[in-house]
Amino acid sequence: MFYNVYNISNIVFYCLFGLCFLFLLFKTILHFIAILPAKHFPKAQSDHKYAILIPARNESKVIRQILESIQNQSYNKELIDTYVIVESEDDPTCEIVKNFPQTHIVVRKHLELKGKGYALDEALQEILSKPHDYEAYFIFDADNILDTHFMEEMNKVYDQGYDIGLGYRNSKNWNDNWISACSGITFSVFSTFHNKPKSLLGLNVQISGTGYYVSAKIIEALGGWKFCTLTEDHEITMYSSLNNVKSTYNEYAIYFDEQPTSMKQSWNQRIRWCKGFNQANKLYNAKLIKAGVKDKGKSQFDKLSIAFGVFPLAFTIVVIMLYQLYNLGFMIAGLILGQAIWYLPLISVLGSALALYLFLAFYTLAVIIAERKHINIHFRRGFVCVLTNPFFMMLYIPIYFSAVFKKEVAWVAIEHNKTMDTSKK
Repeated sequence: MFYNVYNISNIVFYCLFGLCFLFLLFKTILHFIAILPAKHFPKAQSDHKYAILIPARNESKVIRQILESIQNQSYNKELIDTYVIVESEDDPTCEIVKNFPQTHIVVRKHLELKGKGYALDEALQEILSKPHDYEAYFIFDADNILDTHFMEEMNKVYDQGYDIGLGYRNSKNWNDNWISACSGITFSVFSTFHNKPKSLLGLNVQISGTGYYVSAKIIEALGGWKFCTLTEDHEITMYSSLNNVKSTYNEYAIYFDEQPTSMKQSWNQRIRWCKGFNQANKLYNAKLIKAGVKDKGKSQFDKLSIAFGVFPLAFTIVVIMLYQLYNLGFMIAGLILGQAIWYLPLISVLGSALALYLFLAFYTLAVIIAERKHINIHFRRGFVCVLTNPFFMMLYIPIYFSAVFKKEVAWVAIEHNKTMDTSKK
């Protein structure tokens, strides 16, 4: 009887795993499409004028490098104005900014409003209140560094008529420790195995972090920056899909970002992401699904795929967790009832856990190999990353539940202090 119940239960879970495969089929297809060469944008017919916005509260340790990287652009520097947003005129960042031409300081007035979205909106309100001729606004963090050809490449994207364009997010500090390496791998996966294939298919991409522009006509229609959840990048992704705003990704527009090096930093960062992800979903998910059902073709698929987001992956994780708990329950019941085959559920638990770990480890290795032209990671650090990234990824489970049950998740600035040798870029 015990054995028969166990077998029937297994069949149920095998059916659920089959359903997981169907849910993940689209993401699997994207991975195969990612093997194809990246999209090359034709040479721009015109040089357009841009503004760069950089929220920089207490970022004097790193602000100089991003400003230098802007000055070193191959693009016409007379067509780039930079706005550095601070919270106080006493911030040492202000003195550094004064050394750079066409770079302006915006001092925030409403400090009670916490978060990058509010800082961006204050800067845009000030810009929009004066005569200007910007055609798009770029968003960066103070710790970012732009590759020499970043603006040149993104100008190609804008010249093709895209309202939102996103570059390739690389890491400044691959080799600091296993946490920074695993965090960097996360964004490599996002760029190459998610945004690259979607751009090749002509679908809207997922805005992630910084390194993107939004056209001036979108900003002016909104009257500023109206994306103020904890993850303004995910919010603008959902907004653009809902409103048929064209977005794309350019692998050749590279910028560099600093990754956390402590588990506390990484944990807090990812809790904010999860909380913000849920905030944006509450605002847009129902609207996206409703609009997606009515639409046809690519627009329908785009809306529904963004609305469902990480659901296929989350569903798979839940099924795996239930499968493990179910096997543990049967093992305990077998021991209590004195069943001779109590060890079968234990074998299933250990076997499935090992299979998941090996899959994630080999997946990490495959990403490192596929991204070797971008990833500046030492062999030893890469080896450690392959071994530890499965644990880093699975930490999203407790992090997500922590975010769900935590009533308030405040926007907390992460201290940045990593510089980077830009002479080899």
